[in-house]
Amino acid sequence: MTNAPSGPRPARTAGGRARRAAITVAAGTAALGVLAPVVATAGTGSALAASARGAQDARHGAPRGLQAAAQRLVADGQPGVIIMSRNGTRVSHVTAGVADKATGRPMDPRLHFRIASVTKSFTATVVLKLVAERKVSLDDTVDKWLPGLVRANGNDGRKITVRQLLQHTSGLREYALDPRVQGEPRRDWKHEELIAMATEQPPLSEPGDEWHYSNANYILAGMIVEKATGHSFAHELKRRIIKPLKLRHTSMPTTRAMPRPYVHGYFGSLGDVSTEISPSSGWTSGGMISTVDDVARFHRALFTGRLLPKAQQRQLTETRHVVDEGLEQDYGLGVTKMKLACGDAWGHDGGWPGYRTWTYTSPDGRRQAVITYNDNDQRMEQDKTFRDHLAKAAEIAFCR
Repeated sequence: MTNAPSGPRPARTAGGRARRAAITVAAGTAALGVLAPVVATAGTGSALAASARGAQDARHGAPRGLQAAAQRLVADGQPGVIIMSRNGTRVSHVTAGVADKATGRPMDPRLHFRIASVTKSFTATVVLKLVAERKVSLDDTVDKWLPGLVRANGNDGRKITVRQLLQHTSGLREYALDPRVQGEPRRDWKHEELIAMATEQPPLSEPGDEWHYSNANYILAGMIVEKATGHSFAHELKRRIIKPLKLRHTSMPTTRAMPRPYVHGYFGSLGDVSTEISPSSGWTSGGMISTVDDVARFHRALFTGRLLPKAQQRQLTETRHVVDEGLEQDYGLGVTKMKLACGDAWGHDGGWPGYRTWTYTSPDGRRQAVITYNDNDQRMEQDKTFRDHLAKAAEIAFCR
């Protein structure tokens, strides 16, 4: 997440909001690094087009200008966009473009999509629930739960704590850009294999010293949950979050298939990559699937204190000020805080080949925005015009 109004950062791929990916096509298989009706307007400057957009916003009950903001993102090159907005009791959705280029199916806020690193907020919440139950401590070392797993090339699980995993201060490197992950997108990766790749080189820093975003941290967190509970992470996720909040469209998939109906994800010239990547390369760092309303419901419950006791809520939101890819932000335990024109917003962003999501929730839960679109090719996401339009859409959805 970024500090508006500078605009969201370029997408990161892999286990959600991970690292930039190089993508190739070989023998018909994409090698991928892990991460409403179309409205025709008569020119953005015309009075007729402006009137039509205003009328559409009114029908949706959406903030004025939000429909136009979604359409600008499509005009910039996105196949489709969904924007959810909350202001008090008013909840609205606008869409533009298509969810499926092949059939022309329009975007629809009820469609499933890959939420990528927004998964990290779910994972951190499960861990903090275990902390509240005194089954895990944030001061526990990785080695206590996973003895010997992180013990190579100067990486030492005896020195890394659970807190440091959740806040990305472990010093562990990223695995997502490894050529093996890049080159075998459909492979079902074992958690231990991903961690082995992350520890093949010395750490980037000593534990606790510096902030380095790494999906390896959240793979380890998921493994610790399984060790501490004796259950799969998916079981604990469903029992502790999905079922209580009635998130009927949220899941942790184990195959490349998408639940229907779903948003098709595209990655530049590679086309539809929706089901080309095994979610095992993301898992608890970025493997989940959801909808805009389910994501908003979860974040509203989380940031208004309905999911965690007060002590763990404080731990969740104790932030470290960091500079990430040249942009300043405050990072807590699987959540970020950013400044928008009308106040603070909590959330997390996520990028996976073909999918990109941005989330914003005010501390009192009265304001929310979720923006998702279905092509996160780096050339588009690094374009200044697109990023400016994206930042404007977030301001309108959250603040108006």
